[in-house]
Amino acid sequence: MKKHSILLTALAFLIGLQGAALSAQASAAPAAASSPAATGISHAQAVYQAALPLLGDSAKLPQAIKYLNSNIYAVTSYQATVLTLKLENVHKAGLQVWESRFNNSAVQRKLGAIYTAGASMAKLAESTNDSTLRALLKSAGESGYKLETAEGTFFPVIDYAAYRKYKLYVTSDIRDYITIMAVESDLPSSKDNGLVIGWSEVAARALSQEQFIRSHPKSNRTATVRQLYTMYETDTFYGQNNTPLFHYDNKEMDLEAQKAYSSILTRNTGSSAFLEKLEGFMKLLKENGYKLDEAVENYRNAEVPAG
Repeated sequence: MKKHSILLTALAFLIGLQGAALSAQASAAPAAASSPAATGISHAQAVYQAALPLLGDSAKLPQAIKYLNSNIYAVTSYQATVLTLKLENVHKAGLQVWESRFNNSAVQRKLGAIYTAGASMAKLAESTNDSTLRALLKSAGESGYKLETAEGTFFPVIDYAAYRKYKLYVTSDIRDYITIMAVESDLPSSKDNGLVIGWSEVAARALSQEQFIRSHPKSNRTATVRQLYTMYETDTFYGQNNTPLFHYDNKEMDLEAQKAYSSILTRNTGSSAFLEKLEGFMKLLKENGYKLDEAVENYRNAEVPAG
């Protein structure tokens, strides 16, 4: 602070001695300051404004993605967040059109011959000699989609793993949101009415989503994460049709779920409504030999009503 005061005094003295010269310099200063090169703020605004027209039409997704990948570092965290969320909105808006392009019997048959789980659209495009299919896959990949399959059908989904490159530049809530959505994109929790992840992962994802809701109650994406949380909470306490939490024949709890939930409760001791429900559930089950009876059913209906 002392050095700062001395500098201010010296500047005032110089202004008094060199008023005419400084006046001439001042008249030129606004022009210099107004140029994008003179201030990072104006450059950030220019980059931001140039991105907006690309994010208004799903047909421009390839250009928008290329532009953001190359320039998102130059904008503010708020601007980066807005651009990232706009990109997701365009991805969602364009998804139905892409689904219709893939929902064709000839396309489905050709995809069945080349599909490899986890392969990118670009890799799949390289593996076919069919020029029409290659162009479709290449275009979908450049637009930010990946290929998934369920119940014998192939369909495009948003490739949230590609959003990870934006995590350095967006606000903390959207950084956490991208993490959650990328996990979903990398490995969906269920297919064909059954879980494809373990019971411990089901509960871990629910905990992660609950933490997001608690940490970012006013985030633009809290409602989306809340929907995910509801799904995972239901899966935790019910399972799915082809992977029920309780076996259909003897009503016994799945042994792997029993071990997983007991371990989660041992490892996690923090405040959590989800863990409190799970703890009460497991205590009740322990008392009756881990079987689905009327008391357990009533607890589930009260704490986690299905549907």
